[in-house]
Amino acid sequence: MNPPTKWTLGAALVGVVAIAVTLRWLGAEDPSAGRTGQKFRDVIAERGSFRLAVSAHGLVRPIDRIQLKSKASGEVMELPIEVGDWVEKGALIARLDQVEERAAVAQSRADLDIAQAELALAKKNFERRGKLFTSEIISKEAQDLTELDLAVAGSKQVQAATALERAQERMEDTVIRAPVDGLILQKYVEAGQIIASGVSNVGGGTPIADIANMRSVHVEAGIDEIDIGKIREGQRATIRAEAYPDQVYEGEVVRIAPEARVEQNVTLFDVIVSVDNIDGKLKSGMNTTVEIVIVDRPDALTIPVTALREVADRNRPGLERGGATVLVKEDEGYVPREIRTGQTNDRAIEVLEGLEEGDVLGIPMVSRLKTENDRLDARVRGTRSFGRRRGSKQDRRG
Repeated sequence: MNPPTKWTLGAALVGVVAIAVTLRWLGAEDPSAGRTGQKFRDVIAERGSFRLAVSAHGLVRPIDRIQLKSKASGEVMELPIEVGDWVEKGALIARLDQVEERAAVAQSRADLDIAQAELALAKKNFERRGKLFTSEIISKEAQDLTELDLAVAGSKQVQAATALERAQERMEDTVIRAPVDGLILQKYVEAGQIIASGVSNVGGGTPIADIANMRSVHVEAGIDEIDIGKIREGQRATIRAEAYPDQVYEGEVVRIAPEARVEQNVTLFDVIVSVDNIDGKLKSGMNTTVEIVIVDRPDALTIPVTALREVADRNRPGLERGGATVLVKEDEGYVPREIRTGQTNDRAIEVLEGLEEGDVLGIPMVSRLKTENDRLDARVRGTRSFGRRRGSKQDRRG
């Protein structure tokens, strides 16, 4: 037999080192691995920032969008607005043709003058005939007729005054003014167009423009029913518009829809977030991403979710906290311990009771080598069961 060469000794040394590394990789994490064969990865209960948020797609909506219509019908003679204009309350939006209304006002004013003159004459007649009746020159019947004439004249005066007031109102209805401070979002007509009244027309009349105060807006977001139980009015939210991805807007949840809607087989609840839009960049209909903050604690005790062995009552109705069991490292082994947990963000979970900062927990591991062997065995079994060997009884039938 030839003496071993340097190459042979080197190869043997490499093999020994490889075996040592493999053994360390498989079992060194757990001091008790030699006794139980179970391997663990150690994690530490730590204090730090814990944040839980729900994200969803949202759309910018005006809070109070007002569609302006005219009580009067007629031709639009003046329309000094354009989409995007900011108008103050009382500003002129549109003026209609006023020819007929002016004529009606003039006629009503003339009728009122006549009625007032007739009333004045009736009063004088009543006073004169009252003296004649006192002197017994005229009869009681004649005096009663005089009193009736006075009442009729007074009634005509009231009717004429009412007609004038209505004619003036119709005149004012031909002038449409902004009811609030706001932004012109939409314009539906142009000068020269004839519009229908929004009061007397069966179809609701012709819309003139839409106006809304966009200094504060709503963002409407559809929240999955899985997460809707975590949402409460008053929760803080952050909004990013796709048009301004680097700018963050702060908002607050103000309303949660009582009824769901289904979109592409997903059940969603509309959540309304109020957002200040002082700079006016957020436009109606813009796409946004809404992140509603459920929990934001700067000093929470947390552990990885994978450290939980058993979980109980975490999702009981009305409860946000539940119980769980973890393996705590004590001496050279791992001991089960019950803890009380809070919220989870799918990576970490709050620990409310049962652990202290710095406690070491064990997470059972399955070695990569065993996993690969299991996969190889599964592939071999699958290959063997794919078909029967030629020459079997089934193949030789017939």
